[in-house]
Amino acid sequence: MGIKEEVYEQIIEILKDAKFPINTMDELIAALPEGLDTTGRIGGAEVTAREAEGLITEKDFPLKDAKYVADLLIERAGL
Repeated sequence: MGIKEEVYEQIIEILKDAKFPINTMDELIAALPEGLDTTGRIGGAEVTAREAEGLITEKDFPLKDAKYVADLLIERAGL
């Protein structure tokens, strides 16, 4: 499995219990298991939600589902 697929699956897993749609950044942060300290792995590196926070802007809301969030983050991160 490639890095893009790994990241996609991690984001889906992290947001599995989130209630969608998510309408604000505060709602997104609250939906993360550990808030901004929620971590994922990209290759051998750990990345926190705090580090990825800048990839989503207020114009991206509402977030309709976890797949949309995963696609958005992967595209913006250039994966």
